[in-house]
Amino acid sequence: MAARSPRKIFASPFVVTLAAIPACFTGSSPPPQQPQPQVQPQPVEPAPTPAVVVTNPPPPSPGGAPAQPVDQKPQTYDFDQRWTVSKTPNGCQARRNVECPKPTTPGGPMPTCNPPPPMKIACPDGWDGAIALTVVQYANQANCVIEPAPVKCPKNATCNPPPPKKVSCPTHQ
Repeated sequence: MAARSPRKIFASPFVVTLAAIPACFTGSSPPPQQPQPQVQPQPVEPAPTPAVVVTNPPPPSPGGAPAQPVDQKPQTYDFDQRWTVSKTPNGCQARRNVECPKPTTPGGPMPTCNPPPPMKIACPDGWDGAIALTVVQYANQANCVIEPAPVKCPKNATCNPPPPKKVSCPTHQ
C-alpha cells in the first residue's frame, strides 16, 4: 500500500442562498362563518320628540350665579399632599413641599429636581401670617386642613386637642 500524502488542494466552497423561498409558510383560510340569526324588521313608529335646546356654554342660572356641574367631585390622591403657606407683601403664597432625590452614592452626581413655583392664594381667615402654616390634604380625602402642631400632654393625663381647621386646597389661579 502506498502511503497517502496529505491533501494540499481543497475544493472551492459551494454556497447556495435561496432568498426566493420563504423560511416559514402558514396557510390560512378564513374561519368558518357562523350563521347569523335572521331578524325580522318590525315597523317602528316615530316617537314624538320634545324640543330640546342645547347651548354651549349653558345659560346662566336664574339666581345670576354661574351654574356648576352637579357631578363634579373634588380631586383626591393616594398620598398626602402638603403646602407651606406664607404671607408676602402682595398677599399669601403656597409652596408645595417636595422632597428632591438624593445621590445614589455618597459624593455621586446630584439628580435634577424641579419643584413647581409658589402659587398665589387667598390668605386663610383669621391668620396673622407671623409664622408659616402647613396645609395638608390627607390621602383619599377631598378637603384640606391646617396641619395641627404636635400636642404635648403631661404624663398620665388625657389630652383633647382642637379639631383641625378646614381651608381651601391651594390651586393655581
